[in-house]
Amino acid sequence: MIETWQQDLPHGITLSCRACGERGRPVLMFLHGFPEAAFVWDALLAHFARPEHGGYRCVAPNLRGYERSSAPAEVKDYRAKHLLQDIAALIDLETGSAPLAALVAHDWGGALAWGLANQHPQRLHKLVIV
Repeated sequence: MIETWQQDLPHGITLSCRACGERGRPVLMFLHGFPEAAFVWDALLAHFARPEHGGYRCVAPNLRGYERSSAPAEVKDYRAKHLLQDIAALIDLETGSAPLAALVAHDWGGALAWGLANQHPQRLHKLVIV
């Protein structure tokens, strides 16, 4: 079953999130592309949360401006550095001090994932670009 919630981040942004799997399990995070949204990952969230497929905590945020996530009015607020700050903060909230088991991303989410892996390699074990 997919759970949904609004996650407040420490720097004032709120991300609308979707997840499946128990908190405290290794985390797979999924980043959507343009013009999609987090719901595109629902089948994979459910699949990888099952014990026979790893029993992961699977999380898919809606990036800024999508669904019910914060949508700042200024174009400059959508620069990659700000989106990476959002993702890094969400990782910290979901994993504590542990790295992600994997960051899975598509399209624009893939560009952000490459940037996160480059700037914060300690935050993930694996990077998967679709």
